[in-house]
Amino acid sequence: MLTPEVTAFSEDLRPVVEKLFNRHLEVTRPWSLHEHIDWGDGHDFQTKPWSETDYSLPRGVRSAIYVNLLTEDNAPYYTNTLLSKTPDNHPLQDWNRQWTMEEGQHAAAIRDWVHISRAIDPKNLEAARRIQMSTGIVPQPETLADLIAYTPFQEKATQVAHRNVASRLSKQDKSGRAVLGLIAGDEGRHGIFYRDLAEAGFEANPSLMMRAVARQVIGFAMPGTGIPGFKRHSLHISREGIYNIGHFRDVVVLPILEYWGLDAITGLDDASKIARDDLYKHVETLGRMAAEQAERLNQR
Repeated sequence: MLTPEVTAFSEDLRPVVEKLFNRHLEVTRPWSLHEHIDWGDGHDFQTKPWSETDYSLPRGVRSAIYVNLLTEDNAPYYTNTLLSKTPDNHPLQDWNRQWTMEEGQHAAAIRDWVHISRAIDPKNLEAARRIQMSTGIVPQPETLADLIAYTPFQEKATQVAHRNVASRLSKQDKSGRAVLGLIAGDEGRHGIFYRDLAEAGFEANPSLMMRAVARQVIGFAMPGTGIPGFKRHSLHISREGIYNIGHFRDVVVLPILEYWGLDAITGLDDASKIARDDLYKHVETLGRMAAEQAERLNQR
């Protein structure tokens, strides 16, 4: 049940959502997977079983493909979470359906490319998909403000991961680079939608949004935490330099916080001022953690 504060907050955002959704539709250029996959490269798995030698990749790159694809697969559960925090007949519901359609295409595109290129063991991938989607573990922001606070960081992080995987693929793999590049572009536009929606949220209720942003950054976790072997694969991904604490702080968190200009936001209650201070302290902690992680990796 929505509280009066959340109801007022969502109504204040109604015209902004409509504006941002229309902008998204204007700049988005639909793409079709069949135009970017070289289907002639495929082989029958029955007559030619999968082998790691089919596509030579560093372990961290293979882990990133695995995690990124399974993350995209879980879209139905993300959609359920998004809709559960959205009032009935609110334009956010229309946005959520558009977002789900685009995310569903991402999962299909990566899987088709993976099967054609043989970048991932298809049996292990399918077994992991079954486990992940039977549990449905996804982040569960408590409020609409928390949802809006979480998604800009999550979308940007996903864009970075896809983009960095694409850069590690063989230069001869034009299909993989094209598919992941298109997906990274979509994720970037999703991130911009949520980033600008959150900015409007600060205007509507600065204290509510400040507390939500602090909670989400301090407790941030990528939506793939339910993936089998997620911690192990995350370690490989970090070691490969595809996505790590440094990326999260320097490429994801800091640019978004700077865009919102948190220092200049006024009208905060005491609890929200404390939350802002805690947020900045956490960003400093992330900097130390990133430096320590980089030092450990350099010693390997």
